[in-house]
Amino acid sequence: MNTANLLLINRGILKLIKQPSAPIMGFAMSLFFLLVYNAGIGGIGSLDAFGEGGYLSFVFPITIISLAMGSSAGAGQTLNADMQSGYFRRLYLSPAPRYILVVAPMFADILSSMLFTGILLIIGAIFGVSFQFGILSALGVLLLSFLWSLTLCGFSAGIMLRTGQHQSAAIVTNAVFPLLFLSTTFLPRELITAKWLLAISWGNPVTYILEGNRYLLAGTSSAHFFHIALIIFTLTSVLSVAFALSSASKIKV
Repeated sequence: MNTANLLLINRGILKLIKQPSAPIMGFAMSLFFLLVYNAGIGGIGSLDAFGEGGYLSFVFPITIISLAMGSSAGAGQTLNADMQSGYFRRLYLSPAPRYILVVAPMFADILSSMLFTGILLIIGAIFGVSFQFGILSALGVLLLSFLWSLTLCGFSAGIMLRTGQHQSAAIVTNAVFPLLFLSTTFLPRELITAKWLLAISWGNPVTYILEGNRYLLAGTSSAHFFHIALIIFTLTSVLSVAFALSSASKIKV
């Protein structure tokens, strides 16, 4: 990697450190969801469907999901700020390779997402979240979080580059948000009585990342959900990166 690429990646990280609103808001939203859901619904955690980890371990994966959703727009916001200031135009006309203009803010965004995911895991462990495979469970959660974050970040950055409109940075998050309520976010499948919701949840990718995390944490789900989640989000992350990189040739400067 040449010096120009390293400088741009370093700039992306420093810019996010100086203006960390997106990841901090995502982190705060995740803790808020965990507190409210556990306080409001946690009383049913003694049911057998939640296993020994109780409701806290069951609902904890939503904090990981919402964290990435809250911070995924960070790369798009960084790109938009550079576009508005004219800095991006100068970079675009420079000899720097087009891909690094996209990769640098995405790298910074993914790095911050992984950092705050690690903090969430530590907080969860302190308050009694189960990790049935110990450190391997934590690493598995980090892997799923990485793929999920990369998927959202890539599509968010790509859309931002193609439209040049700051509002577009939140399009992906707004599109994904309803999927949380069409999944097994609040209750295990055995306790959901609406057949239409059960049917939709099978085709909802959010279901598989939630249940994959639950397999790693409290063990209330089966391993095949984790394996399917890996396949789905490996594919979506590759597609999102390809979309973001291809968008470099369609930048609205």
